[in-house]
Amino acid sequence: MASLPGIDEHVTSEEVVTGDNEWHKLVIPKGSDWQIDLKTEGKLMIKMNSGIAEIFGTELALEEEYTFQNWKFPIYAVEETELVWRCPDLTANSILVKPNHTMKYIYNLHFMLEKIRMSNFEGPRVIIVGESQTGKTSLSRTLCSYALKFNAYQPLFINLDPQQPTFTIPGCISATPISDILDVQLPTWGQSLTSGATLLHNKQPIVEIFGLEKINENKELYLECISQLGQVVSQRIHMDPQVRRSGCVIDTPSTLQLDEDLSELHHMIKKFNANIMLVLSSETDPLWDKVKKGFGPELGNNNIFFIPNLDGVSKVDDVYKRSLQRSSIREYFYGSLDTALSPYAIGVDYEDVTIWKPSNVFENEVSKAELFPVTISPSNLQHAVIAITFAERRADQTTVIKSPILGFALITEVNEKRRKLRILLPVPGRLPSKAMILTSFRYLE
Repeated sequence: MASLPGIDEHVTSEEVVTGDNEWHKLVIPKGSDWQIDLKTEGKLMIKMNSGIAEIFGTELALEEEYTFQNWKFPIYAVEETELVWRCPDLTANSILVKPNHTMKYIYNLHFMLEKIRMSNFEGPRVIIVGESQTGKTSLSRTLCSYALKFNAYQPLFINLDPQQPTFTIPGCISATPISDILDVQLPTWGQSLTSGATLLHNKQPIVEIFGLEKINENKELYLECISQLGQVVSQRIHMDPQVRRSGCVIDTPSTLQLDEDLSELHHMIKKFNANIMLVLSSETDPLWDKVKKGFGPELGNNNIFFIPNLDGVSKVDDVYKRSLQRSSIREYFYGSLDTALSPYAIGVDYEDVTIWKPSNVFENEVSKAELFPVTISPSNLQHAVIAITFAERRADQTTVIKSPILGFALITEVNEKRRKLRILLPVPGRLPSKAMILTSFRYLE
């Protein structure tokens, strides 16, 4: 097995400052993180005065004001950085600057991937494995950002965690060509084409709907979604030489959600043709030994790398995860702080919609790639997020499962007396006469 060597460490001292709603200066030593933990309604404004700092690999511009809300993230100082900030919710106990000892691994990993891209027309296909809160998504975002800095690459970011909303709402898995810098102000990485005109180039994700929150609610359906996404990704890579040479970065769910033998990872590697595995864990973690024994014959011993749990990763709980999921749904329909959108509400008769629901092993003890028709009622559909497929309204469940996603809608009202639904759409017009899939997610203003 291979372990990435390090770059010389720079030990710095911890620095703590206090704040109110006035502008305050903060100096971050070279090689250190300012670890930021914002409350749900808290708003932080930052302006860089000097130095080089980045958020997950994306550099912050000098004299540009950035606004952050409802996010936990680090600002890493590539060189000594001076900035000013303003936030009434940050106190002396919450302003924390700490040395980052794991960036050296990310640097060396990036240079290794860059060497592969320069020497081969087939870019690296990296799958990142680890438990929750080890830094898998942070590493994915940083590697994608670094790839854009050197050449006109378009790395394909593949998100296989339906709880993680990236360029789409939760309950989906997706593949997104990263063609331009990521929006440092958004935990969802940026905005998709549904957002209309944006300051940064918006992204066009390839989306497969899972519909449930946790993969153990229906493993068979989850694996079917991976297979379908894998087919579309293979076609995209075959047709797009730039994406093919840039490679893929695959972010996986926590290994605690997978089977004991990690069979889902074998399925992912096969469907996306992954050839490099990064394992985020401690060296004493049984996961490292399990991966070495289970995936060494498949990938080769020299293509499995150990990465220690990343510094600067914030601990998150279910409340925070749901807050991010809620924010992503709101952004889809109403836009972000910088881009306001105006969704369109329409009225629809009961008879004009056909809605399916994924099988859930905890509700009907069936773990198959199946859908069940939904009875229209307030308890089933009030404030529910639904996916609109390309399948015709009267199509069978097999066709609906294999159908791509046209977009999402929000059922804001179910009127039983009038037998009417009030539905929110991201664009004006009539509701498409297509089959729909009910997700496990709700949104209430």
